[in-house]
Amino acid sequence: MADDDAELQWLTQLSREQLHARAQHYFKAGGATEPEVALVAHGAARAIFKDYARTPGWFGRVIAPVLIWREASALTRLAGLVGIPRIHRQIDARGLLIEYLPATPWPRADVPEAAYQRLTALVAAMHERGVAHCDLRAPSNILVDANGTPYIVDFVARVHRGRRWNLPWNWLFRQFVAADDSALAKLRVRFAPGLADAADRACLEYRGPAERLARTIGEWARNVVRFFVRSS
Repeated sequence: MADDDAELQWLTQLSREQLHARAQHYFKAGGATEPEVALVAHGAARAIFKDYARTPGWFGRVIAPVLIWREASALTRLAGLVGIPRIHRQIDARGLLIEYLPATPWPRADVPEAAYQRLTALVAAMHERGVAHCDLRAPSNILVDANGTPYIVDFVARVHRGRRWNLPWNWLFRQFVAADDSALAKLRVRFAPGLADAADRACLEYRGPAERLARTIGEWARNVVRFFVRSS
């Protein structure tokens, strides 16, 4: 265990160029609006390196640092919560080194029934910490390991709870909490119909205000991205 810790410590001190040289696999190759996402290794140590440094143009210079900040701030708020990846190191405004989770995306895994209960508890704990994920509708953002432990990744779209006096923002936060819960209901209906109840199945037919708002924000974000790409 001490050797593993030393290897991870060594890995976290590497420069951007050295981390890329240690990449064993790229989950994403990067592009006009995408980071490079690599599995980097040293000995038995593994980590995920998310890097926008080679993302070109305005998006790489202006938008990417905001996305890194959003993800890092969510992971910091959720630190210590089992099922949320740890931050090993923020390289700079455009790079983030986070915990590697030896787990499989939910749609490709043989998920035990108990994992659905654990996932519900994890999402509730995340909400209690003041974070709504806002993109659990994409089941690839939910992982599960061989022991049935669920994990949640990719917090770029997150919304944080506001201060107590900020009533309009906290109303909005509650809508996104409801959207997360709706996403879990749809996950049960799709992948474990025996666990779904009537309320879960009703979610397939109903798109609440938070989901409609999320769709509107997503369309707005895509328009912003296209603008920056064209301007690059």
